[in-house]
Amino acid sequence: MKLKTVQSQTLQNQVYEYLHEQIVSGNIPPGQRIVEGKVSQETGVSRSPIREAIRRLNSEGLVSVSPRGGVRVYRATFSDFKYLYECRLSLEPTAAFYAASRMNEKQRKQLSDSVDKMNLMVDKKELEKLKILSSQFHYLIVEASGNPYLLKMMNQLNSLISFYRNAVLNIPKRIEEGADEHKAIWNAIKNEDGKAAEELMKAHIQRDYQFYVSMYSGVKDDEY
Repeated sequence: MKLKTVQSQTLQNQVYEYLHEQIVSGNIPPGQRIVEGKVSQETGVSRSPIREAIRRLNSEGLVSVSPRGGVRVYRATFSDFKYLYECRLSLEPTAAFYAASRMNEKQRKQLSDSVDKMNLMVDKKELEKLKILSSQFHYLIVEASGNPYLLKMMNQLNSLISFYRNAVLNIPKRIEEGADEHKAIWNAIKNEDGKAAEELMKAHIQRDYQFYVSMYSGVKDDEY
């Protein structure tokens, strides 16, 4: 009985990771219906773990489930981005401030490697890999803040934040500029300058928002 439970949870996680990546990357476009039978064929997993994975995605806001049982990928709205921006502006600069004094050596190495890899991906124009590394960079800083409540709040928002961060990285010229901002944030953390790290993270998020507004503000919420 216990073995079956563990196996079911493993399959659920595999399906969740698969669908999560497909949605956040845009391979499954906003508004598209997710059909359990099709997912079962693609993954070789039965429908029960798929349903559990969908429930998890629904709780994160990446899919919507209609009363009739239909499942569709979350369709982004400009208003939602504004509200998420407000949350990021409150949480991530605080995380950067505390990470500067609380980050351990292992986390320092991980963040340094992340910055180096991002610079390499910018030079190679490897956008998809850069998106993954950008999400990793921000997560490492939140984790290094050492504040479990801050980490919990960011984990709850992480999927939607990644969705919008990827949209910003699709905007021309933001890739190179964002990489420079990440490097500056890392340098402040490395030098244990919490105030500078906080201000640089705040400016970075504000710049993301400015780019997003310039690209998408003319689009109505129901046109996404």
